[in-house]
Amino acid sequence: MAETPERGISVPEARTRTMRPKKRPVRYSEGLVDAICARLAVGETWLAISHDDDMPSYTALYQWRKTKPGVEDQVERARQMGADALADELLDTARAVTTATVGATKVRMQGLQWMAGKVAPQRYGAKAGMPTAAGSVEVHIRVRRFEKLVGEDGRAFLREILPEGEQ
Repeated sequence: MAETPERGISVPEARTRTMRPKKRPVRYSEGLVDAICARLAVGETWLAISHDDDMPSYTALYQWRKTKPGVEDQVERARQMGADALADELLDTARAVTTATVGATKVRMQGLQWMAGKVAPQRYGAKAGMPTAAGSVEVHIRVRRFEKLVGEDGRAFLREILPEGEQ
């Protein structure tokens, strides 16, 4: 693992396409899912978590999400909390930028922003704050027509043409 200069955070080195030894199977337990979700909630990636020896393989969590009741919702809530952690890290990164680190910081911030937007689009995505399908909004559009007139004093003005029956 390498360390980033701004924060001293360990990040995985670029991986090669070599085969890794197969991990020993880790048995499902609610406590283990709780531990995984606690780490996801602080913004850690599932890939990084799955590299630990005492954690299940990368694909095991996906199997548990499909087969174990409640795991899908628990992981989703943890990911939402992780998006908040990413947003906090984004703010900390922005505050720590210097003229020497502006280029690398910009790339880091764009990555954090993208990930937060993908994990929690309703809060951090491009359409944050927009109503969702469940909270749909009814929109009424009224088309108005105007005509240009010239008054007795020679000044031009607009007058609205109302549909018949309206005043």
